[in-house]
Amino acid sequence: MAGMLLAVAASPANAGDSGWPTKDQVPIPAAAPPLGEDPTPNPRAVYCEPGEYVYSMTNTTNTFDTKYATSVINTTNSAKSFKFTATTTGTTTYTVSISVSAELKAGIFAKIAATINGGVSQANTTSYGAEVSGTVDPHTTLYGDYGNWKENVTWKSHYTYSNCSTANEKAGSAYAPYREAWKLWEVAN
Repeated sequence: MAGMLLAVAASPANAGDSGWPTKDQVPIPAAAPPLGEDPTPNPRAVYCEPGEYVYSMTNTTNTFDTKYATSVINTTNSAKSFKFTATTTGTTTYTVSISVSAELKAGIFAKIAATINGGVSQANTTSYGAEVSGTVDPHTTLYGDYGNWKENVTWKSHYTYSNCSTANEKAGSAYAPYREAWKLWEVAN
């Protein structure tokens, strides 16, 4: 192999006595941790607070819970005055569609109040004697319902374990009363 030079590093004949490491004395370098991981040998374990919680909620169409209903029929050719007075009362209560723990039920209500409607309540009883008045158009029937508006939602939840794994997914709907009112509408005769 003409023209090729070979460079060889010289080492003392007795490497063990000279301070040079022998093959069996060369330390093996530790593997570098993957980028972004903690290089400490015992990183702190991940911990989550265990328990059920609501992880999503969607507002749906609000509905009316009627506690008193009445109407007036105007068959004349002119507008007529009317006055409706509620003679019965009723209570609308916060309800969850499926059986859940007390903690989850409270969590769903808290999330409705915090993110959907701050005016919701656990229960609302309509007032006896609440009145509304006005006029009814000719050849029209005026209907009057008195009751509570309900804030309706759908929700999802799951149980979180201390190691942050999850299980027991649940989903359902719920509603809570937020305002009592008269609801009036007319229909032509």
